[in-house]
Amino acid sequence: MPPSLKPPGSGAPGAVQVPPLIDVEQISSSPAWFPVNCPKGDTVRLVRLDEADYRSASFLDQRLFQLNRPRGRCAATELSNAAQHCPPHASYIFHIGHVGSTLISRLLGEAPEWFCLREPALLRQAAAGQLPPQLPLPALLGVLSRTWRAEQRALIKTTSFVSELAEALLADSPDSRALLVFTSARTYLCAIFGGPNSRVESQTLAPARFERLRRRVGAIELRAPACEGESIAMSWLCEASALCQAAERYPTRVGWLDFERFLLDPLPVLSAGCAALGAVPHAPTLSTALAGPLMRQYAKAPEYGYDRELRREVLAHAEQENAREIQRGLAWLGELAGRHPLIERTLAL
Repeated sequence: MPPSLKPPGSGAPGAVQVPPLIDVEQISSSPAWFPVNCPKGDTVRLVRLDEADYRSASFLDQRLFQLNRPRGRCAATELSNAAQHCPPHASYIFHIGHVGSTLISRLLGEAPEWFCLREPALLRQAAAGQLPPQLPLPALLGVLSRTWRAEQRALIKTTSFVSELAEALLADSPDSRALLVFTSARTYLCAIFGGPNSRVESQTLAPARFERLRRRVGAIELRAPACEGESIAMSWLCEASALCQAAERYPTRVGWLDFERFLLDPLPVLSAGCAALGAVPHAPTLSTALAGPLMRQYAKAPEYGYDRELRREVLAHAEQENAREIQRGLAWLGELAGRHPLIERTLAL
């Protein structure tokens, strides 16, 4: 077995196993060696994946190390060198969080022209300003643009707060397109209140989101949220306004997908999403995907059942149980009406 393919743990019993160095040719030749993260210094950690691994993964992050797959490492400069053979030309799914973007990615991934990647951790590091200087964003995008076959195009579903980079990502690959997935503020509030883990995540991200929103609309003074409902509403405004800003800069290269409209009439909405991404919608393929198990599973954890009716029940229960907080959140948004053009356009979604 070649050294680069030795699984973790092989070698002398008790020995500390150092992942092998992966060279430029191995990285640039296919998506097999995936760069997971760069935890310290300029060393990038990689894991070897096959097409089935990519297809099943909801998160391309440190959770990949739980798989029994070969691991490797390279310097950030080597990853950048590999990108010289991989021009950035991926397209994207940006979203505001908890709006079905993983499901949309999985459905589109049933079409042979798309190679779907979901939530690469290095893009999160980029959004947090934590990429090493040896790995500039265009180089990372080049590596993430690799595909298994020439006729494929990479379609990257980002993490919600990576939408802050939407304009930069579109600028770095001029032929790229993006699908912007959202719901109304009320639906978003119900969705977050409907999941205990979602509420914890929202509280964790709220301080950074408030600062991002303040930078984006610095011409006005924002009142800090005073309760959970206002904080969740602010999170919606932060992420949705990031999408609006990207759409204003690149109006011909983005398309909007309202997840609630999708659930009411999936095929035409999904077809319009394909067209927005520059693909010719193939109705039989999309119909087959929509009739399959994906619409009856929780997209981030397919082992759990979840469908449109269950989601409707969860949202209705959340709205009933948290009516006061939801109204406070909507009122916080109402205070901002007419105070900034970008906010006004976002509130109109």
